[in-house]
Amino acid sequence: MHIPVSLSNPERGRRPLALALLLAALAGGSLVIACGPEFPPQLLDDRAATLNATPANSFAYEATHLVDSRDDFSVRERYYYEESRQETPDDADKGLGAQVRDRLKAMRQAADGDAAYAAGAGLPDALRLYTAGAVDYRLSHAAADDIGKDPAKDPNVVARRAARRFQAVLDLPAPAGAPRAAWAAYMLAELKAQGYIMAEDGGPPTGAATAGAPPSPSAPDDADGLAEKRSPSGHLLTGQAAENAWREDVARAYERVRAYARAGADDSQGLAVASYGQQALLYLEGPDGTCGYADISSNAPCADAIASADMKRAIHLYAEQAAQRSDSALQSLRTLAGWALEKPARAQRLIDDPVAQRLLVAYALARMGDIVDGKADSAYDVFAAYDITDQQGLADAALGDSHITPNPALTALTAALVTLPPARLGQADQVAALAYRVGRYDLAAQLADRSRTPLAWWVRAKLATRQGDTAEAAQAYGHAVQAFPSNDGSLEAAGRARLRGEQGVLSLARGQYVEALDQLYQAATATQPDSPREEGPLMGDYWNDVAYVAERVLTTEELRDYVDAHVPATAVSAVDLRSMDSTARSDWLYQHPVTVADRLRQLLARRLMREGQRKQALAYFPADDDARFMNVSWTDNQLVVTPRRSRQAAADYDAALAEARDAWRDITRARAWYRAALLARKQGMDLLGYEQDPDYAVYDGSYTYGAGRGAVGVDGGPGGSAGQDPAAQQAEAQADTPAKRAARDLVGPYITDEERRRYAATEAQPYARFHYREIAADHAVAAAGLLPARSQAYAATLCRAASFVIDDDPDRAGAIYKQYVKEGALVPFGATFGRACPAPDFEGAARFPYVQAWRTLRRHPAASAAAGAAVVACVVVVLALWRHRRRRRRRAEPRT
Repeated sequence: MHIPVSLSNPERGRRPLALALLLAALAGGSLVIACGPEFPPQLLDDRAATLNATPANSFAYEATHLVDSRDDFSVRERYYYEESRQETPDDADKGLGAQVRDRLKAMRQAADGDAAYAAGAGLPDALRLYTAGAVDYRLSHAAADDIGKDPAKDPNVVARRAARRFQAVLDLPAPAGAPRAAWAAYMLAELKAQGYIMAEDGGPPTGAATAGAPPSPSAPDDADGLAEKRSPSGHLLTGQAAENAWREDVARAYERVRAYARAGADDSQGLAVASYGQQALLYLEGPDGTCGYADISSNAPCADAIASADMKRAIHLYAEQAAQRSDSALQSLRTLAGWALEKPARAQRLIDDPVAQRLLVAYALARMGDIVDGKADSAYDVFAAYDITDQQGLADAALGDSHITPNPALTALTAALVTLPPARLGQADQVAALAYRVGRYDLAAQLADRSRTPLAWWVRAKLATRQGDTAEAAQAYGHAVQAFPSNDGSLEAAGRARLRGEQGVLSLARGQYVEALDQLYQAATATQPDSPREEGPLMGDYWNDVAYVAERVLTTEELRDYVDAHVPATAVSAVDLRSMDSTARSDWLYQHPVTVADRLRQLLARRLMREGQRKQALAYFPADDDARFMNVSWTDNQLVVTPRRSRQAAADYDAALAEARDAWRDITRARAWYRAALLARKQGMDLLGYEQDPDYAVYDGSYTYGAGRGAVGVDGGPGGSAGQDPAAQQAEAQADTPAKRAARDLVGPYITDEERRRYAATEAQPYARFHYREIAADHAVAAAGLLPARSQAYAATLCRAASFVIDDDPDRAGAIYKQYVKEGALVPFGATFGRACPAPDFEGAARFPYVQAWRTLRRHPAASAAAGAAVVACVVVVLALWRHRRRRRRRAEPRT
């Protein structure tokens, strides 16, 4: 049985390590990074580049939409790096029972087709005939070394015997033959392509009767004579006409496979889709046979010898195959398009065909970069422009950087397309995008005006932006978005999301902040993955742009109003992941990913907490029984999952601060301050952390850059002095206020002064790495201020305060230590202050004044007695004076 082979990547299997990383990432809402920080691109990093970039679909999307197809065939392709499947083709037929499948497997072990047919007695005719033929087909290919030794094993004889059985399957009544009709038709087409059978109807031309198949008409066996006249491709050569007739005959045989599949015959092997590719190979014939992948990729002369009509026919067939979601077809189209665009003359031969034209334009936009610093090989190097854009991807001359110039191949393609009559230009909007890419803005405007697709409006928006007309650009973006429901296919989902995101960038530049958030949120929601990714950002594309606007540009009231109106909480049934095994836990998490909406609600919750609106914040935290939010750790070589319960922690934090403010006794208030300090330190990222600068909750605090505008510890953020060059240190020293940091972080076009003002107003207080640790230290110091200075609790509380910041802010930790040395008592943990701290003894602190007084009495009895006598004397004097004044007042009162 022929199994098609593809070089494309399958869906990845789940690996234990990947599962562990995914679980840990879900717990922190962070990025899974395999080999270092590769952060998701941000539209707001370089706003001019974002708005100037060429709009384009992915090549995969365009390739699967080159033609419209009403078919929905099964695709089954094996990949070159997959281990050999320990299964038979019959295993794919889910309609077979286990007993039948076992019998077919036994048939396939037979010595030849006749033995297999005998072993299949009692099975349905189609299964029995086909399997016996498959055994002979395999035998014919394995018997090449036995040619001349045993006539019965001659591959021509064996192959023809197989063909008779395949034909017998097709001769069965339709219901009886359906289980294997498409399979048999495919194998007959293969035998024809290999030159074993030549008859017009697909039957064997000669040979004796075969068990289970009708006898063939008698004819002389001239296999040896045929072999002398065969070309390297295996067929008879009797002139070009015969060659063409043979090819069309084989093509019809492959078309018959698809006809059987459309009629309902079993196609669990994906042979209808495979037949497109096999048929396409018939038209990629050079002087010496098939011009294959290696030949075309290496620019072998055979590819240039293929007639233009044949190349177009092959492209059409691969396009039909690609429309069925075949990865093999994508690679074939990619190879042919890359070959054609190597030389302008090749493309010129193909662009008059609408399918080939669209293929070349799609490849040019998606798979060919422009030239960086004059280096021709940079056109295919996704890192060539990295130093310019800080992003991986092919260079785009439309960005406007002087180091990037248009690719001559794209310029030549554009020029060739312009020579076609307007009616022959199939996709004007895509050609408009290509003209925009190479700097032919006049041509891009003309072509964009000819259509009303989202892509055409997108090109218009780009052109208006280049002219500085942001109002016109905003209208064009609006028209493009309004055209989405038409679903004309001009933009894939990722392109529609990118368009929405760019609309948000422009709205932000126009001071329309809530609209910008909405547009970016729509873009991020459209691109969020359906399940957790093994690599890349779990939150999908554009989340960092959403978070920046929500956290640093909108006011709290604007953000809360938007969330209340547009971002409902995700409803998730309560489950206990701790009771599940690893497989069930993984499956549940894949089915219930954390969404962009979840992340935005958490961001709002933390912002409200920071601003003191703690009770209002509770509703925006995830429910405590939401199993998607958990803490993950490894203990004893096992994955340990514990609920995070952020909402309860927020309520506890609010209660602690309320008690610290309102309690009557100092000890009670100190205890509450300390409780709040522990919560702020241990769960501060969940309760108070900034999504971006300076805490980077988006990456669980693991990195200090890669999201938003600021860069803590990089080129001048808090804690960033170590390792910086003098210029960076000077920039840090100068950016010592929120306004100055806003001016430093927000540079470039499309940024307003109002955005800078809002950015400065929403800066973390204090502005420090893990700023909530500073808050935790403040709480602990406040607790110490309510305790007796010489008590153990005072020293222990300050010790813990220092421990909160000792690694991030050693100067602050040192100041806390000095306070302890100045006011506190000598304690056993003084040597490990800030590193190893005992729990404060608040009960001891409550008794401390009385204990101290009693100790004083016992230590100095005489002085204590004198002091007591003095106190008594003072009381007597006070009472005497009070009585005296009372008597005088009574005497002075008039008598009635």
